[in-house]
Amino acid sequence: MWKILKYGLLGWIALSVVTAPLYWPYLRMLWIFNIRVAAPQFDPPSSESEARLQDVEYLATLIDYDRSFDETERVAFTDKLTNLRANVETLSDAGFYLGIAEAVALADNGHTNVSYRAQYTQFETIGARLYRFSDGVFIVSTAPEHEAFLGRKVLAIEGTPVDSVRERLRPYRGGNTVWRDLYSLLIVESPELLEATGLSSSPDHITMTLEADDGTIDQVRFAGRPLDDDADVPGRRGWQSLVPGGATHGFENWIHVADAGRGQLPNYLREPDVPTSYALPNDGLYIRALPGFQAGERSIKSVYRDVLAEHPDGSLDYLVVDFRLHDGGDYLKSMAFAKSAPDAVKPDGTVYIITGPNTFSAAIVTVAMLKYYSGDRAIIVGEEMGDREQFWAERGTSFRLPNSGYYINYATGYHDWKKGCKGEPYCFTMNEMHEVPAGSLSPEVVLTSSFGEYQNGQDVVLDWIESQQ
Repeated sequence: MWKILKYGLLGWIALSVVTAPLYWPYLRMLWIFNIRVAAPQFDPPSSESEARLQDVEYLATLIDYDRSFDETERVAFTDKLTNLRANVETLSDAGFYLGIAEAVALADNGHTNVSYRAQYTQFETIGARLYRFSDGVFIVSTAPEHEAFLGRKVLAIEGTPVDSVRERLRPYRGGNTVWRDLYSLLIVESPELLEATGLSSSPDHITMTLEADDGTIDQVRFAGRPLDDDADVPGRRGWQSLVPGGATHGFENWIHVADAGRGQLPNYLREPDVPTSYALPNDGLYIRALPGFQAGERSIKSVYRDVLAEHPDGSLDYLVVDFRLHDGGDYLKSMAFAKSAPDAVKPDGTVYIITGPNTFSAAIVTVAMLKYYSGDRAIIVGEEMGDREQFWAERGTSFRLPNSGYYINYATGYHDWKKGCKGEPYCFTMNEMHEVPAGSLSPEVVLTSSFGEYQNGQDVVLDWIESQQ
């Protein structure tokens, strides 16, 4: 028995030595990037002020885990928390939340932010949903009592022009300007949050200056309202305001500008949870990129594989891959697709890559890979993405403030999809194995839909692509 154990142990050691190069990168990834956040160690608070102070003290440890803060940002973060401590007794709940949001956003990193879920679950919101188009901000969905203002253009909020409001709200979310502006509308939709920013004098309502199609201008008051049903409200994503019911979970009987008889959705917004691909004129193929970690009951890999199986190498004159609804997931699941999809296109064909404000995280990685493996055939079309080519992502266990319960998203791994980050401190392990120097990921052709084009179901990006054939 001893000999069996002895030789078994020796065999295991030998096997470990031989196979170590294979599994070492994954062990390193778990050790360096999937870090464990220490649990808070506080006595039960005796007051609201003490509860907030505990939250701030715990938040101060964020810079022990998040690697996106540079030295200047770390100092600014610490100073902001000092200010928060001094004001915990006087801040409203909305003011405290935004104070936390502003502190975390000082990292200037799209993945480093307080969860925005509280903005539409904890705080009241108005009976309207807003979205920005090329010609301004418009009301795209309303509660029944505000139906008359559906489709109106928003000129000002509490007397402040919309563009100025957007600039004032940027400090509350980290990342590039596109990402900050996309989610600033969540603050505009909440009277409590807007009042806490100093842009409004009332936590109960918001007055908007609205313009109708005929040029009529009205001052309209929208009161705040709690959720009709706060049970299991799903996460809200920026683009969901564009589809009926997408940003109104927890409320009943809302009307949308794309409801039957009022307008129609562009194809790329139809059935957003269903894998979509279809033939285009003149030997083209459209594929809507798949976000997340699974495509319903199927794997993302298998969906992509089956689509490409129908199109042999060199069979397409052009390929369109649309990332406008892809806001993240696991890029390893789409990596094989990004490498092989260009093979379906003729050597003198074109691979069109559509991006937009909601293109984020793993979508950026897939865009970079698709561009790189397409070579000179790649053309990026649409709008700027929701993050830069260089960003921080990945994380370990959850970071949650002990009393308010606010989740803090933090980042541990560096990405550089412009030049590559191999050799840089904290370059994410998978990037060192798979990264490509894709260069700039900004659109070569910038195209943005107006509100009218969107409501009429027109996709100006796809229309332009088809006009090039």
